Amino acid sequence: MPTLAAPFRRLFTALVSLSLVMSVAPTSLVRAAEPSELFFSEYVEGSSNNKALEIYNPNDFAVDLGGYSVQMYFNGGASAGLTIPISGETIAARDVYVLAQSSADAAILAVADQTNGSGWFNGDDAVTLVHSGSVIDSIGQIGNDPGSQWGTGDASTADNTLRRKASVLGGDTNATDAFDPSLEWDGYPVDTFGGLGSHQTATGGNQPVAITCGASVQALEGVEESATVTASDPDGVVTDIAIDSVTPTDPGTISVTSFTAASADGGEASATVTVGSGTPAGSYAV
Repeated sequence: MPTLAAPFRRLFTALVSLSLVMSVAPTSLVRAAEPSELFFSEYVEGSSNNKALEIYNPNDFAVDLGGYSVQMYFNGGASAGLTIPISGETIAARDVYVLAQSSADAAILAVADQTNGSGWFNGDDAVTLVHSGSVIDSIGQIGNDPGSQWGTGDASTADNTLRRKASVLGGDTNATDAFDPSLEWDGYPVDTFGGLGSHQTATGGNQPVAITCGASVQALEGVEESATVTASDPDGVVTDIAIDSVTPTDPGTISVTSFTAASADGGEASATVTVGSGTPAGSYAV
């Protein structure tokens, strides 16, 4: 008697495919930075009365100039021979304030915010920027007469223009230590005025949040799977990671199931994105 074979059944397994893309949105808390003090960004010691000082505001907000002054120490003197109070009301965010000798070249005076007609520094005279009685930046060394200048070649304080290197983000508050211009300044030939009136530092502005979503997730229908998403903010703290959207249709079963906040500015936050077991077969972009 012939044997009857059981009916052959083909089993199909449905897949859920999840692509994690940039619609996973982090929330970043940018901490209010401590105000940074102003500092010298350019020094002009040119021919005759071609002398100027550029002061830079590194903050993202305007700074009230009340209480600021420039002091000059002549011929190795230990006390200021000239003090010039800064007369402007404010200096705008990431802007400069130019103080110039009143008989300087017209190109200098064209960008000057304030002028002064007294006898100014030569290459062997120290200069400080003072706020409320405290030195916040200095050029040269108080109490020391270097002879004719500090530094050598174009990177020296006599008959040259010095511009602060873009990597320098604050002033030299120790006005009595040894001074080497080449460490923080770039030097240019005598009567170079082209850069006066603007300054840029190497960093600044609010930096974007970086998100890493990793590879796509594939799961069998009815089986829960998850993936990790990380985010960091160079100048802030990531305090949340959320799903902005799910396409083409949100089944309501894809969610962030755990989150660990960053512990400090620039730190990494992480979240677990889970595809629930009730997610219908299909391909989803999150």
